Amino acid sequence: MHRVSKSWFFALLAAFCTFPMGAAPLRVTLESNAIVTSGVQPQGRIVLFGLTREIGPDDFPTVRRHLTVLADDDGDGTVVYPLEGGVPLRSLWAAADLASGDFDAAAPEKLGLRRANWRGRGLERRRDGRDAVEDGRPLLELLAVRPKVGAWALRVGDGDGTDGDGAIDGRLSGVLDQLQPLAGSPPPPATFERGDLVLAIDPAAMEIVLVKVAEAPKEERP
Repeated sequence: MHRVSKSWFFALLAAFCTFPMGAAPLRVTLESNAIVTSGVQPQGRIVLFGLTREIGPDDFPTVRRHLTVLADDDGDGTVVYPLEGGVPLRSLWAAADLASGDFDAAAPEKLGLRRANWRGRGLERRRDGRDAVEDGRPLLELLAVRPKVGAWALRVGDGDGTDGDGAIDGRLSGVLDQLQPLAGSPPPPATFERGDLVLAIDPAAMEIVLVKVAEAPKEERP
């Protein structure tokens, strides 16, 4: 009986040592003059996706997109994105780990993180078999991430050359395979897969949509 107990003890110890402790979740925090992403896979890469809206001296709003791939070069699991002039009050920020697909978003406390749903069908399969994001907003900044594969982005406006439905109709369609590859990414896929991450920022309403794909989109209605 004593031998059996010792055998079980060492078996459990070996099993415990085989599986590493869970990594800290990805987290985006805002400092006075930088966006800090922690919980990054050591020496991994993230895509940082943000939008700032500031009122200039002429009272005219300036909207700027921040979209970049950053590496954890020193392996400490933290990536810093400095902002000259500080983090604007009206800004939204999101980050996604390009290996794990883990993601997080943040906004200044006074603004609050305005997470929203699609104002339309959202992810859909077009009749030509390609996938797209369909929404009732006039303008969206889109980002799609496929863990361990790549990331792609596009600014889509209703009725312009980026709008997949080709009409000024109060709706826009961001076709997945029309998104532009970010650094080191291959050409975009034509369809979404389970586990893909889709982010969209509405620069007018300062809202953000974050969706983890759970199943293939349904075909669009006539």
